[in-house]
Amino acid sequence: MSSPKGIPGTATITIQAKGPILPGSISSTKSQCGKPNCACKTSPAKLHGTYYRWTGFIAGKRTTKTISKQQAEECERRIKNYRALQHKLDQITEDALVNAPWNNQPMTS
Repeated sequence: MSSPKGIPGTATITIQAKGPILPGSISSTKSQCGKPNCACKTSPAKLHGTYYRWTGFIAGKRTTKTISKQQAEECERRIKNYRALQHKLDQITEDALVNAPWNNQPMTS
């Protein structure tokens, strides 16, 4: 880390992800349809699916998108990268709090 000129106690930090990132989560489900005589209504049920969904926030609104299995696998990779990046940022924030001005300078009255 290096201090920008003229601003004591500040540092320039570069964070790099290991690949594309994506916030959110992936879920999968099977479901019943609305047809009364469908096999999904029998016991034991033969449910439709598996359906994959990405859930996250877009423009501040919680959003769910139905996606393919291949898209879900790619989203999982990107979510893993996002969480690793978030973990790095959390570590930097912890270090910043440890080195906050109130921890390094004596109190003056």
